[in-house]
Amino acid sequence: MKILTRTLLAVVLTAGLFAQQPAKDQPAKKDSTETREPAAQDSFYKLSFSVYELEAGKRINQRDYMMIGKTNAPGGSSIRISTRVPFYIEESKMQYIDVGLNLRCPVKEQGLNKVQVECDIEMSSFIHPEQLAASGSSSSAHTAPVLRSTRTSSWALLSLGKPAVIATLDDINSAKHMQIEVTATKVE
Repeated sequence: MKILTRTLLAVVLTAGLFAQQPAKDQPAKKDSTETREPAAQDSFYKLSFSVYELEAGKRINQRDYMMIGKTNAPGGSSIRISTRVPFYIEESKMQYIDVGLNLRCPVKEQGLNKVQVECDIEMSSFIHPEQLAASGSSSSAHTAPVLRSTRTSSWALLSLGKPAVIATLDDINSAKHMQIEVTATKVE
């Protein structure tokens, strides 16, 4: 009886071991981390923006902004610098508007040492009272501040490391011009 019990125990244990091994014509199952396809590698780029204000061909003001952009990122990277200003649409209904800079810029690789950018840039500010007086408008006639807004949407093919002007705009309230320049460099 002891011999029969030992023999049955050996058969059961041996059968359990063989059941865990894959069949010879079927490949062994891989770990779930091995079965995934490698994801396409996203690249990162530093985008440096310079916004120049020009008067009579001379730079009188410069603002610099920088962001890191990732290829294939939905919506791209963005910068928003603004002040939320309240205004009334009816006597008791108030809304807010953002006044400042809003910059959004998706990045796509375009071969060696080139990237494509689609930059949406909106800048808004209040007109100073002295600008209203210079234009012939009476500041007492305006009970609310006057808002100025400039917006551009530009596509550009950039060579890495080389600055490129993506937009030039005239200020409609003065003789000044605005120039927007961007430089892209790969982040390693």
